[in-house]
Amino acid sequence: MNQVSFKGTFINPVNIKKSDGSKYEKFTASFVELEPTNPKDINALEKVHKNWNQAYSSIIYNSAFCSSVVPNKSKHYYALTSQKNNFEHINPDEILGVVEFNKKSNCNRIEFLQVNPKYITGKSKSFISKLFSLKSNENKKLPPFARIGSAILDSLKQLTDKSIDLYSVGGAKGFYRKNGFVRNSILNSHFYIWRKK
Repeated sequence: MNQVSFKGTFINPVNIKKSDGSKYEKFTASFVELEPTNPKDINALEKVHKNWNQAYSSIIYNSAFCSSVVPNKSKHYYALTSQKNNFEHINPDEILGVVEFNKKSNCNRIEFLQVNPKYITGKSKSFISKLFSLKSNENKKLPPFARIGSAILDSLKQLTDKSIDLYSVGGAKGFYRKNGFVRNSILNSHFYIWRKK
């Protein structure tokens, strides 16, 4: 792990896909930890919350803000960004996805994960989004980035020596299964786990 002055800690490079509009090519993004006590990191999360206007990015920002006032050492906030350097000044316009990760004693937990809504594709899109994309030419061009959520999960798996659990919304279950998570409860079909081997 490479420590950069005044946080915005670079964790590792991650391969995702970048589109030129017609085909995808490999692109190296950066997985970074955001520090709630760093006003620049909190400002970046606040801008993401306002610009994306999504429930989970808002919850992640509010949780990080609360941790800036009352520190919670088990909660960690990460971002996947197209930014390559200068991590002490995270550019919110280059953040591709954010996640709140709770490092617990027996098992880690993904509390919330949100990909920039501009890059959500396929089955992950809501019915309304799909309906509007059918009426426009949007569905003819590939989104600028792909594999963002999977890259975040890959990075979290590398960070931990424990299993990771989460509570999945209905539309994301297939995404988590595709990334190695399995159902962890007979009674609750939304509870998933990835077991460290």
